[in-house]
Amino acid sequence: MSAGCCTRSDAVHTDVVVVGNGPSAISLSFFLSGNRPYYNGHPHSHDYIVNKLQNAKGQSLVDQDLMFLSEGLEGRSPNPVALLFDALCHPDADQGGDSPSLLTWKKEPHHHIPHVVLGKTRPGGSWQKMDGTMQTISQNTWMELPTVPFREWLNKKQRSAGLSLTRATVADVKDYYSEFVKEKGLSENFRDFHTVTSIRKVFQVKNHADSESGEIEPCCVNFKQKHGFLWEVRGYSINTTNNNIIIDDVENPSETGQPHREDFCYISTNVVLATGTYDIPNKLSIPGETLPCVVHSYADYERMVQRGDFSSACDPVVVIGAGLSAADAVLMSVAAEIPVLHVIRRNATDPNLIYNKLPRSVYPEYHHILSLIKGEAECEFYRPCPRQQVVEIKEDGKVLMRAVDGDIITTIDTSLVVVLIGSRSDLSFLPNDGRNLGIVPKYPIDSTHNPIDVDPLSYQSVHEPNLFAVGPLVADNFVRFGIGGALGVTSYLHKRKST
Repeated sequence: MSAGCCTRSDAVHTDVVVVGNGPSAISLSFFLSGNRPYYNGHPHSHDYIVNKLQNAKGQSLVDQDLMFLSEGLEGRSPNPVALLFDALCHPDADQGGDSPSLLTWKKEPHHHIPHVVLGKTRPGGSWQKMDGTMQTISQNTWMELPTVPFREWLNKKQRSAGLSLTRATVADVKDYYSEFVKEKGLSENFRDFHTVTSIRKVFQVKNHADSESGEIEPCCVNFKQKHGFLWEVRGYSINTTNNNIIIDDVENPSETGQPHREDFCYISTNVVLATGTYDIPNKLSIPGETLPCVVHSYADYERMVQRGDFSSACDPVVVIGAGLSAADAVLMSVAAEIPVLHVIRRNATDPNLIYNKLPRSVYPEYHHILSLIKGEAECEFYRPCPRQQVVEIKEDGKVLMRAVDGDIITTIDTSLVVVLIGSRSDLSFLPNDGRNLGIVPKYPIDSTHNPIDVDPLSYQSVHEPNLFAVGPLVADNFVRFGIGGALGVTSYLHKRKST
């Protein structure tokens, strides 16, 4: 990233700027605010973890040797610190265990590190934009943040009646994350409805005379500088004087009742990327994909269904994708008696198909989709198209489709094409969209195929010092693993501060 100088006289200085306000960012703010975990002495199925922790009993996990503690751990995250934290907070979760946490938390204000958390929505990040009636794919305990068990929170709110014993609604998850920020006293660190548009390096000044030329005087930053630069984070916030107006999307402010835009500029030693991967939908890159008869969002399709744009007599809606969003679109279509054609590239028996990985007792709706794909169940409004791919979309709404391993083209009349094949993070605020940060340089950041390349303990970029990433950006796609990233960043910052 190129370096320059900040010309903003009103720039705000802080030690850490967190970009994104989802669960990983909330967890990091919790850690940076001086909340520290300690081993509570409870047993674990893996004796070697307990033996290591016993040797440093009374010492916070933040201050311990995370490499030593996480050595030998394996699981559903590629990051060892994430596996360590998960093993202590959710013992044997992947084996069906539901044991209590091995961690006790203490609030130690003298360990507070000044920081701000910048998010486009209310605290909760992309969860705030999801359909509240849907259920989470993860178990409800896997959605929780430190010190607030999700089930206890549900019971306290008297909102557990009629719900799955293991899963939560998205509406509850939204409220849980927002309330966590308030109840834990983190609100002062959060800047909601703040959109970051630029992150760049800026030079440090040598003396006060230099600062008068418009460059930065970083005397208020607590960390020792080794690289000769700070980070400048620019963007804009959306505000409104009408307290009754609810802003859900700063990218569509016209619907919020005359809000106004204000620019901001932060100067910081450290920047943590925690933006998740739900900003930009993936594309098929086929002819006709930009036509009005194509949408790439479940929410967009849901609005059309709620408006009554389709009927049981219309041409089928083509849903493309083999993930959970595609399955939810199919379920919504069938419930509304809208004919739907479900196009997937895999066979129904493919073990990598997500529906084959989910236990039937916990996810009956997705197993119903699987049964329909296999032909074991029937529905007059549903037609599966396994091992098929759409190759072109015509202006008259016709879709051209062929078998993955074939050449014969089939033409289908459709009412709409819904492309739901995953998404990626919007890193347009970084030079070259952050392509220099991935494990495979020069290619777009992708949580599955090309996550940001970070040090496995500190989560610091291997390409840019003092730039960190947590959550899905580093392939920690479950909330329970993203919290481990917050531990890694906090541990590194405290140890560096003390040297």
